[in-house]
Amino acid sequence: MLPRKEDKMNSPETNTNPSLSGEDRLRRRRRRILAVWIVTIGAGFLGGIALGLAAGGALSLSPLFFWAGLALLAVGAVASSLWFMRRVDEVEVFDNLWASFAGLLAHMLISAGWVAAAARGLAPAPDVLSVLLATLVITVIAYAGLKLRRRLG
Repeated sequence: MLPRKEDKMNSPETNTNPSLSGEDRLRRRRRRILAVWIVTIGAGFLGGIALGLAAGGALSLSPLFFWAGLALLAVGAVASSLWFMRRVDEVEVFDNLWASFAGLLAHMLISAGWVAAAARGLAPAPDVLSVLLATLVITVIAYAGLKLRRRLG
């Protein structure tokens, strides 16, 4: 969906919708962003549970249904990302890009360090879930730090 006309802020001096105050437009934008996040996270969580149950044999589905579900999850992730990127402003995009970059660097350093330590017998074999969770935690901390710094000035 394209952004609504009242959501586009060309400059602080230009009020594209005189019936809404700046606070009302910001409140509406925040609600829509929150709704996108909730839908995306909820769909990903439910899709992950469904695929985990299908892969574990609890649902006893054929491999075709598993791969179709995985493809549907991937398409949904891309579609929701595009939807999110079209509905947020450039500051939110900037914060997301920096937090994602921090997460990518953390993932590379954690995985490379753990593999190197495991190759020398200093650590057990890398656990994919642990690396993923550590990456997610670092990404969330980076995003929260950017938001906090922006709020505190």
